[in-house]
Amino acid sequence: MKFIRLISISLLLTSLVGCASMSTPTSSLIETKPVIKIGESDDVPKDHIVFIPANKKFPVEFAIKGNVFNKPSSSKIMVSFKQDMYLYKYWASLDGKTWVNSHKLMSVEPSGGFDASGGKVEVNLNLVQ
Repeated sequence: MKFIRLISISLLLTSLVGCASMSTPTSSLIETKPVIKIGESDDVPKDHIVFIPANKKFPVEFAIKGNVFNKPSSSKIMVSFKQDMYLYKYWASLDGKTWVNSHKLMSVEPSGGFDASGGKVEVNLNLVQ
């Protein structure tokens, strides 16, 4: 009985700690964390905000892996966003002040398949309206 009680208390504490870390960042977050511009720093602090300025090209690496392939392969492409984007852990912001879960700001829709011409992988990343 004591063992079950100990497990229950441990699970409760773990869930409370997990929920606490999920609280939305405040508008002052940008004043308390280092802001690192994407692609411009090799010496990055562990806890930081990534800033992606509008129209700034940055690399995105696509990789394909799995036991059906002879060997994994990857390719790097350069892309840019239409507007500023701030990213912190699993939070995103367009202005650095109003933070939302990144999946509530952006919709990510991967798709792919094979036909006679070969394989196709597509990722649609859209702002949620």
